[in-house]
Amino acid sequence: FSGNFLRMTGQWGHVAVAMAALAVVWPYYRSKVDVVQVNVGSLAEKLTGNELLGRAEHLFEGEVVGPEAFVVEPSGSLLTGLSDGRIVRISTNSSGALVVSTLVRTGENHPKCGRDIDMEPVCGRPLGIHLDVDPSNLLIVDGYKGLMSLNLENNELSVLATDVDDGTSLVLPNALVPDPSGDVIYITETSQVFPRRRIFWAALSGIPTGRLLAYRRSTKTISVLLENLFMPNGIVFEHDSSCLLFTMTTIGEIKRYCPETGELTRFATGIPATMDNIQPYVHPSGGKGYILGLGSKQSKPFSLLHALASYPSIRRWLCGLPVPYELTYKLVPKYGLLGLMDKNGNLNKILQDPSGRTSWISEAIVLNGSLWMGSWLSPFLARIKLDDSIHHGVKVWEEFSDAFKQ
Repeated sequence: FSGNFLRMTGQWGHVAVAMAALAVVWPYYRSKVDVVQVNVGSLAEKLTGNELLGRAEHLFEGEVVGPEAFVVEPSGSLLTGLSDGRIVRISTNSSGALVVSTLVRTGENHPKCGRDIDMEPVCGRPLGIHLDVDPSNLLIVDGYKGLMSLNLENNELSVLATDVDDGTSLVLPNALVPDPSGDVIYITETSQVFPRRRIFWAALSGIPTGRLLAYRRSTKTISVLLENLFMPNGIVFEHDSSCLLFTMTTIGEIKRYCPETGELTRFATGIPATMDNIQPYVHPSGGKGYILGLGSKQSKPFSLLHALASYPSIRRWLCGLPVPYELTYKLVPKYGLLGLMDKNGNLNKILQDPSGRTSWISEAIVLNGSLWMGSWLSPFLARIKLDDSIHHGVKVWEEFSDAFKQ
């Protein structure tokens, strides 16, 4: 009996070893990530400076979740898209209080919308928004529903396009900007492989499948302008409207593309953080520049993406694990960042919140004497009043304005 028992024990031991080995190698082979090195740029020196973002007040906590991008209507109201698929208006009522009203949903209304990331394809997730040449119309790019148009007078929503003329479908369209001429809408597509709810896998993959696209109203089709880009994100026209600027999420660069010539150049580099949206800004003094939504810092002593960049096999293995989406961003230390850049691409100042209370900033605009900040993740709208109050011995308005001196 003892001999049989030992033989059976030995067999089960071999099975256990085989199962353990399979558990180790299986994530590697089920992963869609290629074994390539990620180009993430250089690691910046440790960030030093102000803590101005720590002053931010949080508005509509739990009611406005994931306000990704902003549009200011001619009336002065603020429009934004939320993680539950809604487009909302933030305005002032007759008593002077800020209120939120829902205009439309880009997808279905489900109890799990905004609570379950895997419901995004059903609920929709509006990302980039921009007023059309006709300001009574709002252009929307939804990460799952494609390019859309909302009539702000009657709240009628229509889908303009979901496919590209090369036969491919939009996988992660992210931001947009209309040409002042009115016919073309430029769109960034961050990845052709990973949808928004797998965006961290796109960052780890090292696969440059992003594209710059153009939708033409005259033909009602989307065409490819640039491809093989690594995670293009926010997009704007330069102040003279001649060329486009778009951020590259993880490699610390902003690209400049001129539609008339087809020329692609580097506008800025060495940004010490992941980037999201970019907004043009004109200071009352006449100084022009851009406000950059920044995510996780990429500076010494440590950055997760830099640490894994030279180990593609480890990244592939990690991307094959059934890791919940929420855990992926919780592994990244929270650190609030907002970039202030001049018109020539010089990053003159980074507003910071080392505590991480106001972090993962996707976009910011200046409206009615305040700096309004959104986030693809945070459950609130953040605001800092740009007034003459003192912060660490410096007036808040002066500290902000200093970045845009002519």
